[in-house]
Amino acid sequence: VGLSGILMVKGTTYENMNQVPDQEYLYGTLLSENIIGVIHDHFITYYLDMDIDGSDNSFVKVNIKKHQTSPGESPRKSYLKAVRKVAKTEKDAQIKLQLYDPSEFHVVNPLKKTRVGNPVGYKLVPGATAASLLDHDDPPQKRAAFTNNQIWVTPYNKSEQWAGGLLVYQSQGDDTLQVWSDR
Repeated sequence: VGLSGILMVKGTTYENMNQVPDQEYLYGTLLSENIIGVIHDHFITYYLDMDIDGSDNSFVKVNIKKHQTSPGESPRKSYLKAVRKVAKTEKDAQIKLQLYDPSEFHVVNPLKKTRVGNPVGYKLVPGATAASLLDHDDPPQKRAAFTNNQIWVTPYNKSEQWAGGLLVYQSQGDDTLQVWSDR
């Protein structure tokens, strides 16, 4: 993983923190005389071009749900069940991860089966993640609209390989993953 970005600093008249009035918020940290390092974030995106035993692949969201038992059915009060939903559109495959809505995400080829009859595929296992806190209409967020969801699934298009647009620094947000998916 490599990082690139726009330097996030701003000038100030302050040379030392003891000059900053208690009620003033700097929106960053005084790094050196007259320089504030602005609070910002970093996001990493991975582009996976998957053809699993061919190109007839599907994205499946598997929600893990609680199933209540009937009185007298079992000493257990509840079980877990998997509720599978195949994405029909790109919008269906935009995922915002939620702590209290546990899910699994599978990319499968429903036309090819394993020896026990399951579709061949992969399970995507997201790690620690975060979302942008910026307003969706804020210029930096328009460029980084790919952070509006943690998972996006789109059909392959050679010209749509860069989630933040081909030239991120110069983007106005009109050539990003969000725009392609909305289209």
